[in-house]
Amino acid sequence: RGTLVPSFPPPPPRSPPGSPPPPPRFRATMPRLAHRHAALAALAAALLGPATAGAGSAVNPFKGQKFYVNPGNSKQFESSIVTASGEVKENLLKMQKVPSAYWIDVKEKIKGKDMRHMQGILEDAASKSPPELVVLIWYDLPNRDCDAKASNGEICCTYTPEGRCDYTKQGDCADGIHEYKTTYVDPFVEVLAEYEDKLPIVVIVEPDSLPNLATNTGHPKCGNPATGTAYKEGVKYALEQVTSKAPKVTVYLDAAHGGWVGWQNNLMKFMNLLKDMDLPLDKVRGFATNVANYQPLGIQCPWCPDMGYRNGFCLNGKHQSHPCCTDPCKLSSQYNFGNNEMNYAAGLVAAANNELGMNAHVIIDTGRNGVTDQRHDCANWCNPRGAGA
Repeated sequence: RGTLVPSFPPPPPRSPPGSPPPPPRFRATMPRLAHRHAALAALAAALLGPATAGAGSAVNPFKGQKFYVNPGNSKQFESSIVTASGEVKENLLKMQKVPSAYWIDVKEKIKGKDMRHMQGILEDAASKSPPELVVLIWYDLPNRDCDAKASNGEICCTYTPEGRCDYTKQGDCADGIHEYKTTYVDPFVEVLAEYEDKLPIVVIVEPDSLPNLATNTGHPKCGNPATGTAYKEGVKYALEQVTSKAPKVTVYLDAAHGGWVGWQNNLMKFMNLLKDMDLPLDKVRGFATNVANYQPLGIQCPWCPDMGYRNGFCLNGKHQSHPCCTDPCKLSSQYNFGNNEMNYAAGLVAAANNELGMNAHVIIDTGRNGVTDQRHDCANWCNPRGAGA
């Protein structure tokens, strides 16, 4: 595991009934998910139970696939490599060859034939023999990133005179939603439909957005009805379009991370939001967690729920010497069962199964969590020193 030498901007912000049946055991199988901000990310695909019903959700999309390495992305390592030395340089040279996911965070990145565009990436990956798997991150909702505004988007419900989003302006966000649907979602889905028969494609939908809506409505910018309407209508339209018009594409919905939604009350707020939105979850394979974040992957604990979907194995000072209870941020002492992402994913899957009737699968971004104990406060998300791939 090497220390990251990021040469990009900071990542998006990471804000902080009866017992369910035991969830299936996780099996981490695939290292590989990267994001635009870090030199490397990897993916742990958790295989949880039998396949779900939708065409794009029926099989593990990562199994047996070769992952695409974007030659354009590899070149971006050069400026860091030339200034590095020793072990850091050795690690960067290795990381340069690792496949990566691609953030489609502005409309301009959708269509275009070079390696900076989604269309060009899919064309190049499809030309390989055999075609190689591509992971895309869908990220451009109106009033994006309402809590910390560290990754403000290009689409707004209301624009300020300077052309930025006015997060406090009330309304129905009709113009912003129309812009999102017609200039981002529709072209995105059009390209996916063009390539879905040519190569395997995975899409992760709107990191942070619904978790912000579920847990941060006390924040005036997230609690604004315009933002809430934009997020709910935008995500619903996005999922409906991609699952109906590009059904062979595998879709995962973002579910934040254990340091955010690992409290039982936050998890239930998230479940209730998804339930109220009436999403096509039967066509969604599951959830993506820890996207662009630093939560440790860890080891899944024995399933001992003590309140709803809260695994109490590590709580109340129990089993603190067990490896699965390792907890650098001391989340367990705050009654958060998500001290690591494997434990969080287990609770997430159990909740989705019982609350949503969803046989969810989980993928976990491990691109920045190679050093598990470099933080003592999981609210520190902006390029903390000492992080590793």
